[in-house]
Amino acid sequence: MLYVGQRLQAGNGYGIEPALINPHLDVDHRRPDWAGETVGYWPSFSDISPRARGAYLSWLAAGRVGPVPISWVFLFFYGLERRVIVDATRAGTPARADLPAIRTEVERLLGLYGTNHSFRRYATEFLSVIDLADGLTHEDAVPPERVAERWPVPHTLRLKLGELANAGTPVPAEWALAWVHFNMNIHLRTPAQRCPEEFEQLFLSRYSAKYGPGMVVKPNKTLVKHQYHSASSGLGSVELSAAVPDVLELAAPTTKLERLVTDCTDALDAYSRLLGRRPEARGTLAASALLPPELITDTTGDLARLRAWVTARTDSGAPVPVDAQELLAFWPAEIPGQLTKAEAVGLIQLLGSQGVGIEPDLRFGGPILGPGSAVLFTTGRRAPTTASPSYTAAATMLHLAAAVCAADGRSSGAETAHLQAHLESSMDLSAGERARLQAHMTWLLSGQIKLTGLSKRLATLGVTQRESLGDFLATVAAADREVTPSEVDILTKIFKLLGLDTASVYSRLHTSTTAGPPAAQGPVVVRAASSRKTGYAIPAPPRVDEVKPSGTPGRSQVRLDSAAIEAKLAETHAVSMLLGSIFTEEPDDVVATPAPKAADAPPPVAGLDTAHSALLRVLVTRARWSRADLEAECANLSLLPDGALDTLNEAAYDVTGDPVVEGDNLIDINTDVAAEMLT
Repeated sequence: MLYVGQRLQAGNGYGIEPALINPHLDVDHRRPDWAGETVGYWPSFSDISPRARGAYLSWLAAGRVGPVPISWVFLFFYGLERRVIVDATRAGTPARADLPAIRTEVERLLGLYGTNHSFRRYATEFLSVIDLADGLTHEDAVPPERVAERWPVPHTLRLKLGELANAGTPVPAEWALAWVHFNMNIHLRTPAQRCPEEFEQLFLSRYSAKYGPGMVVKPNKTLVKHQYHSASSGLGSVELSAAVPDVLELAAPTTKLERLVTDCTDALDAYSRLLGRRPEARGTLAASALLPPELITDTTGDLARLRAWVTARTDSGAPVPVDAQELLAFWPAEIPGQLTKAEAVGLIQLLGSQGVGIEPDLRFGGPILGPGSAVLFTTGRRAPTTASPSYTAAATMLHLAAAVCAADGRSSGAETAHLQAHLESSMDLSAGERARLQAHMTWLLSGQIKLTGLSKRLATLGVTQRESLGDFLATVAAADREVTPSEVDILTKIFKLLGLDTASVYSRLHTSTTAGPPAAQGPVVVRAASSRKTGYAIPAPPRVDEVKPSGTPGRSQVRLDSAAIEAKLAETHAVSMLLGSIFTEEPDDVVATPAPKAADAPPPVAGLDTAHSALLRVLVTRARWSRADLEAECANLSLLPDGALDTLNEAAYDVTGDPVVEGDNLIDINTDVAAEMLT
């Protein structure tokens, strides 16, 4: 890898090639200049001193290793540049056969002398020049390492993508990831930088799920080119090009990749914020709960033990009551056995990622999971995570009806199943909502049914809706043709919640117990006419299932009169859709405030979206906010309070290094930080 001789013109045509070793020049081996004190900035073998030649030749003879002035490394490197840029680009030259060996040598020198910034920069770019000059296919090439510096783009990437485009071959996931990393038109947000391993794994998974073997890119006319400024003064600047298209920055594929990057970073956003606050949380159940399902793969740790415990109890597929205390023991709560709201949501989300639901679920209006009974059920991985108006209506009606049924301690599986079936059919629930409603019923009946927590849901009922619901519950109580004092008591409490006259409980019950079958809407054929003797037998009245006497040993079972309930449901369609309207219609006295037009909205600040920027502008108007006021402002902007505060603090840390909001019940605003974010 050396040029030796007396005459070799420099590549740019001016003077002698700097790397040429002229054996006729003087060499001082007795006093070699190992420090390079007699060497200028651009060394040339013909111009350096005899002492410097002695040191340089000794370094070459020793295998080009060991600590020496970087000048000797560059002087040798000049010869490699000439061989690739000048000799190997000539048609039919045997110099092309040297390219693989030259690349190996440059990589070796980088390993020895790469700490020198100048040499590392030249040598790294020169590797791209070798790739261009090589001109061979890169079938066996591997994606370039995703280093912290995203520029310059490795030419192995440009060449490989161009070759794939020319051949109409899909871009494999690993190469697509390298494309994302080195494309400066694609912004990598905080989650991709803070959680690089999780981001890359998620990107590879979702890229393969979306594009299968890979995205196919159409070749463009622009070829891969590289402008190289040589280290050698004998070459200067050169431009090399390859016969493959440069597709790296094409708009269409870049847009597709950017959307996928956004999808992945959004999915990792909550997980990233947790690690930003608590880096030590990586690997815990709390962190796993925030990961996308594709990344939850723990097979030996806490998650594996939780999964085994849950699987052993849900393998039948039916809702199953469990001791909530056993489940809570798996979760690393700040107060053992007592979950905060955020911790409860985390546990629920983690179970959901495993295809398991739980009741109570505070996302669906239930209380925070605590000691007592809970119900697990299988959901699949795409179950709803929020309550629809129909589900909320059905669950509320089921809660009230179950309280009435269980008031005398004699509710049976048959009557509750009958109630549930009516609600499922009339409220137009999805399969996932029906499964949850069944689990909700199991949970209600596994303990004492309370009426707490219903007031807020019932407060928005209109007078007609309250009356209809009162009639329906009276029908449920009288379905077995026997009304007990305990059922009257619970109905009285419910009527108070509904704002109905409690004295009407008795009249409604009387109407329900004495009402016969629904009136016929036309003539009823009792028996077909015949020529036989006249006279018709009156059919026997409908049979009502007998109630087991309360004195009989064992628990009595109530049998609902399905005809009576169906008759009542048929009387008024308002019952079946009763609460569905509550959660879809605005009250009469509420006037919706139209959202501001996009053109009128102030621009986002501190990297936040429009909604969070608007929240920050509102919060900065006070130094302290109550929790209720904060929740009201978040509701106006369709934001969840806890998540919104986390997002604001995340942006504040990025801008100033300090949080902008602190506190729980009383929220303090750091006005200095907020002002800096708004500038």
